[in-house]
Amino acid sequence: MKRTVEFIIWTALITLSGSAFAQPDVKNNRVLEDILAHTDAQLALSLGQAMAAQDFTVPAPADFGGEAAAPAIELTDITDKCTRDNEVVSAYPKVYKLFRSAENFRIIKVFNFTDPDGKGRRIEVYFTGEDWMRYGLIYFVTNAGRDKDTAGAYFISALSTPDLENGGTAPVVNPSDTNKLGEFIVTGFLEADGNVKAGFNSVASAPVLP
Repeated sequence: MKRTVEFIIWTALITLSGSAFAQPDVKNNRVLEDILAHTDAQLALSLGQAMAAQDFTVPAPADFGGEAAAPAIELTDITDKCTRDNEVVSAYPKVYKLFRSAENFRIIKVFNFTDPDGKGRRIEVYFTGEDWMRYGLIYFVTNAGRDKDTAGAYFISALSTPDLENGGTAPVVNPSDTNKLGEFIVTGFLEADGNVKAGFNSVASAPVLP
């Protein structure tokens, strides 16, 4: 039961984090996470709702992972606009049926951006994990691949726990930190032309519905 409560609090924190984590003087998100971890689940959810994210733009940083040049891509958080009855509505529902999810799953963030050709692209950040896992797995489901008429799901190891059995090890990049998540997308996942980098292979794909 304790693991279940921790999981609920953690996923609520990821889903509803935004402006609080975006402040430059918040240097350690784990302080807030630890507070929520020892808080009643309903109260933690209320605290999370009070921190609901606002739409914002993530500018491409100067550097990430040692690369010399950053893509000229700007992301906008549109999660609130895609949420109905406290659930994010996917633009690519067929894709999620084509790969395995754990017993707990939800879309935690949705971003869009305009590629250099002026085409709108969308990235859904999908979390899944078992009840006993403190940290879970992250996938990006997006139409930013080479074939713009197809949406693909990409497993993102840097944002996922490396402990696939117990989920006890934190990921390299914290997906609940919206700024770091956006930074990873624009520099670690996307090319300068808005396409997915060649090192990422989709685990499932489906046509984009008109």
